[in-house]
Amino acid sequence: MNLSKYVLHFFVLAVILGGCANMAQGPTGGKKDTQSPVLMKSVPTQNARNVKDKRIEIDFNEYIQVNQPAQNLVVSPPQKSAPIVKAVGKKLVVQLKDSLLPNTTYTLDFKNCIGDYTENNLVKDFCHAFSTGETLDTLVIAGTVLNAQDLLPLENICVGVYSSEVDSLFTTTRFERIGKTDASGRFSIKGVAGKRYKIYALEDLNSNYFYDQVGEGVALQEMELPIPTVSITYRYDTTYKDSTTIDTIITKKEMKYAPDSFILRLFHKEIKLQEFNKIERPDRKCFTLYFKKAEKSIPKITPVNFTPKGTWYMAESNKATDTITYWITDSAVYNRDSLTIATNYLITDSAENLVSHADTLIAELTPRYLKEEAEKAKEESAQIKKYERRGKVKPRSNVIRMTNQNGAIEITDSLIIWWKYPLSTIKEENIHLSYTKDSTKIPMNFKIKRLDNQRSFFVDAELLPGVSYTLTLDSAAAFDYYGNHNNKDSLLFRRKTEDEYGNIKLKLSQYDGSSIVQIINASGSVLMEKKAHNGSVEFQNVTPGTYYAKLIEDKNNNGKWDTGVFKEKKQPENVYYFSKPLKIRAGWSVEEDWEVKKESIDKQRPSGLQAPKKKK
Repeated sequence: MNLSKYVLHFFVLAVILGGCANMAQGPTGGKKDTQSPVLMKSVPTQNARNVKDKRIEIDFNEYIQVNQPAQNLVVSPPQKSAPIVKAVGKKLVVQLKDSLLPNTTYTLDFKNCIGDYTENNLVKDFCHAFSTGETLDTLVIAGTVLNAQDLLPLENICVGVYSSEVDSLFTTTRFERIGKTDASGRFSIKGVAGKRYKIYALEDLNSNYFYDQVGEGVALQEMELPIPTVSITYRYDTTYKDSTTIDTIITKKEMKYAPDSFILRLFHKEIKLQEFNKIERPDRKCFTLYFKKAEKSIPKITPVNFTPKGTWYMAESNKATDTITYWITDSAVYNRDSLTIATNYLITDSAENLVSHADTLIAELTPRYLKEEAEKAKEESAQIKKYERRGKVKPRSNVIRMTNQNGAIEITDSLIIWWKYPLSTIKEENIHLSYTKDSTKIPMNFKIKRLDNQRSFFVDAELLPGVSYTLTLDSAAAFDYYGNHNNKDSLLFRRKTEDEYGNIKLKLSQYDGSSIVQIINASGSVLMEKKAHNGSVEFQNVTPGTYYAKLIEDKNNNGKWDTGVFKEKKQPENVYYFSKPLKIRAGWSVEEDWEVKKESIDKQRPSGLQAPKKKK
């Protein structure tokens, strides 16, 4: 082979390898795609009449994807069977499964669920409409759905209309036309006619488009829904050649639909459902029963797999009486890892009556607890041996804490001492209270009063603002039922003065009804509340911070917010918010005029108020 052939072979090989390398490299970049897909054609065409086919095909100029159509696509009238939706290349295909109704306008509101395949650039607010008759309805009803109790906008709520005034349709028949709320609570019902409708909002838990479950939230219209209309408005955009010379004036025609701000307040029926939730054993010496709703009395329990000696437990309930803890005082019982008990408690039957229910429960220590208990026992044994080597006995101290750990007590609070386990005895002579004057501690009189929970007591004494106090507990001042006692300890504290607080005074204008005003924090927790008198309300001794004010229109004067009743067509009681935060400083009073109904309720809830966490 001569030199020229070698050169030729080398050149061919280089070309082949270079081509392979280029194929492996792929695209080398370019501008990012930011354009949304563009509608090219559709079958049936947009706003077509006399449509008979249930298959809809919509072509775009590029490959597309459909994002969660089951949640985002709203077909109106609502379908009993969910349509089949799929993207096939550049084509969107929707197959309706229900029969088409005669002389009816159909709208397929895709919201923002269509995007291109590469970057998911969305086709915003895309809606396809057609009619099975000669007439196409093009009007729109829009508004907002709010939670009646806190005016929070609600997402994914179904809003629907009936052209009939018969109320029973809402509990038996699917809506005629629907819309769904977005994250801001806004809804739009498209394809409606220019006639009278009745409107409802529904938390449609079973997706059948009418109200048939007690747990579903509903909203009833509070005023007559206006007949839908549309008007044409013109907007003028001006462009300039320079700072003073007009280039062109562009006229844009806009369609304004009404009503566009209809408000619905969604509420839930007050269900007096009472049931047992669960049993837990967080500690060897107790177990806890959790109920939904309050128990009127503490359930009695009977041993099944053990035989105690005499009274073997103490029962303790929380303020709501829906959580009941049984403290086991018999060591032979609490040393068992698993306890089986028989009990009777109240539950709500199908007729919403409270009836007694017999049950057998197992209170069992978890493997995690047993592992941690073994580790603590090993550590405790080492500590005891260390004390024995010193000729001492290791104290078995109960856990104590004061009402406030920062050494200051609120001006309206009592001094409360909390213990880990229920107390069997308190030696009042081993507890001492004194105040400090000129660096001298002066003893003072007091009384110790037990609280109902058996694990705390409060010191009943005249505590003056600004004065420094010392509470001293001698060793073994109190014993619990398990032989533990406190170590010697001293708690230094003082009661706050009025100068450390601020005041809030709200004057209610344009409002003269019976009302409850609440001061709440950013998470919505109620800190203080009072009934308004003579159009005003005042809160004293408010801890410095940022707060919000909420008003409940207490129509029945029962001192609480009441939900609505669908069967009685009763609306929930109105609530209002003061639109600005109340910033409280020590030693200052905040006075505000509150025009309660000046703003629409969908604009009242302050932006600083957090939405409550969703329950799992």
